[in-house]
Amino acid sequence: MSNQNEMTMLVDHSLCIGCEACTAVCKNIYDSDASIYNVTPLIFRTKISELNTGQYYSGSAAGSMRTVYKKNACLHCTEASCVMACPTRACHKNEDGLVVIDERLCISCNYCAKNCPYNAISYDRPAGAVNKCSLCDARIDQGLEPLCSTVCPTKAVQFGPRDTMIAHASQRVEDLKNQGYVSANLYGTTEFNGQRVLMILDEAPPAYGLPVNPQIPLSLRLWSALPLRPLVLAAVGAVVGFNFLHSRKYEQKAAEVRQKHAAAPYCYVIPGQDEDDDLEAMDRERESSDSSS
Repeated sequence: MSNQNEMTMLVDHSLCIGCEACTAVCKNIYDSDASIYNVTPLIFRTKISELNTGQYYSGSAAGSMRTVYKKNACLHCTEASCVMACPTRACHKNEDGLVVIDERLCISCNYCAKNCPYNAISYDRPAGAVNKCSLCDARIDQGLEPLCSTVCPTKAVQFGPRDTMIAHASQRVEDLKNQGYVSANLYGTTEFNGQRVLMILDEAPPAYGLPVNPQIPLSLRLWSALPLRPLVLAAVGAVVGFNFLHSRKYEQKAAEVRQKHAAAPYCYVIPGQDEDDDLEAMDRERESSDSSS
């Protein structure tokens, strides 16, 4: 469970207006080549999504459809599935408990991205590594706030001690309920044993594309418990590579057989028969080789 004294980000989605000031400042600082003419497609540490909730055409909720905005970024889970999935420890927890990526150790397997329930990790092809929000860990080490909390014009993004953020959020949720947002809630206090980024929602989590009571699969827990994950990954890669080369050798030999029979004088062979016999012999040889290995 998260420490109540640790520094925590609070995102109030009921105040977000979708201006993307957070996206712009993050992209400008962390993507050194970013400009209006050169922006790496789809690679954002933080990004605003525009979502529609409710119904517009029919039913008791007719005309209730509204637009909400969601800040998409890493939530820095205490029990992080991405950290469990990473075979090289490139995705790990730093001393402050934040989930960060060491690009030097990343092998681009994308296991972390595939196991993130929030789709908060992207593959940065030019860098040859995955990319995500680090909560501006270097700034926090210097006693500064994350960049996005310094530029938000509506103060939808705040940063401070966890107990202070939770107290403020709890009061805000009550205010929203009194205003008619009966599904208002605080997300992130219990999910994955607590997250360093908490979110105030004025709708139920699914309206924002968030899972309810997310769990880490048993298969991932078992994988994480393996003491020699890199060796297991290397062994799997070796088997896949061997099978690829073995299949390629078979296809090359099969092509040679077909070419030989295609070039043979028609009067000496029954079309296709000798070729089929040779290919069947190759299949028997291949099966024998596979069983012996």
